[in-house]
Amino acid sequence: MDEVHRQTIAQIQHDFSEPKHAVPAEVIVGIAKLIGIDPVAEPQYLWIAEEASRAQLPIDWKELINQDGETMYYHVATRKLQKVHPLVERYSQIYHKQRSFTKMMVQGERDDLDSVETKLSVLTTEIKSRASKNLPDPTTPEIIEKMCLLLDIETSKEYFLVRCVKQTLAAYVEKRFHLGSFVTDLTDEIKFLRRVRKQQVKVDVIKTPDHIIMCQECEAKSAVVKCEQCKDYFCQDCFNATHSTGKRRAHLTSDVEQLVCAAYDDRPATCQCVQCGLFYSDQGFHEIHAYRWELGKHVKRVIDGLVCLECEHFNASVLCEDCVDLFCTECFIKLHRKGKRRQHVHLTIDNTGQIFRGGFLVPPLEAEVLKDRARSTVESGPWLQFRDDNQQMYWYHLVDKKTTHHSPHDDAPALGD
Repeated sequence: MDEVHRQTIAQIQHDFSEPKHAVPAEVIVGIAKLIGIDPVAEPQYLWIAEEASRAQLPIDWKELINQDGETMYYHVATRKLQKVHPLVERYSQIYHKQRSFTKMMVQGERDDLDSVETKLSVLTTEIKSRASKNLPDPTTPEIIEKMCLLLDIETSKEYFLVRCVKQTLAAYVEKRFHLGSFVTDLTDEIKFLRRVRKQQVKVDVIKTPDHIIMCQECEAKSAVVKCEQCKDYFCQDCFNATHSTGKRRAHLTSDVEQLVCAAYDDRPATCQCVQCGLFYSDQGFHEIHAYRWELGKHVKRVIDGLVCLECEHFNASVLCEDCVDLFCTECFIKLHRKGKRRQHVHLTIDNTGQIFRGGFLVPPLEAEVLKDRARSTVESGPWLQFRDDNQQMYWYHLVDKKTTHHSPHDDAPALGD
């Protein structure tokens, strides 16, 4: 590789960690080639390279310059050093997923066009009938399942896309759009990719949790040290047992810093108990505090804070009880100033995470349930919320295909990580 080409790649990789308001076209094209996108033959996928160009370097990676002036990336936990930017592989996976999906949709579109139109006509008739009766929800679990089948969305796995279909369909009904164009609008290649890219980046890149490095000796406990000579990771007990005699006694170690759940040693911590100060995953917190009655009134603090679902840039200051979503004030007003959403009940969240309803503090236990519900919606769990014909709320499980009128978010086991 000549020196000019090497410097070009180094500059492109460097631009990953420096998000800009206007990214030069040559940078986007360079990043696209790193990901595997052909910018000439596949311009519809350049949004992925654009997203990558604005992405921040993950917090557990450090950018370094070696003695040859090349940009290197160092992973703090694993001590791994590499030339390729750590986000290249993740965005490459998004690109391959999108290309496969688009190819599948285009190939099957012509063969199934007549069948799709017939099935869509039946569904739109049912939706219009529900809307004309002024029922609380124009959709049902069965309608959503059939719509997703037409769009080739796997409802048991792609929770975010299912939620997008439900919300878009509700918007079509409220704005009285032509329902016969619903499937065509969403399967249109460019429009569809632009619509789902925010959710996909969130799921595949931003929301992807870091795994816990486990002890390579016992494989049951999280690693706390790395032996610089053995190049292996150990829990403290295994390190002491394997390095207590012989030449290994002189081996040097470095600490492995991990925020691990106090209940499950193989899961990252996502919250902290305010009273006892221990860190837990969501499921670990609820199981421990449900099992021990004396801890029943303890409350938890979300480690990363509550972020607005819409813009993802500001902390949430409003929790909509009807949407079961978190918003900053600006996004809440933007989305709730028209239509039926104007009647939605909103709660306010202060800087300490406390929730207020009509100026009065919501009791801590009820506040935790509300926040868990909202976080579950943001993190796209398998539960989808509906209202029946009598205005009663019920939930549909996208994997088990079962419904319940009892909120699954009130049950500790259902609040998995």
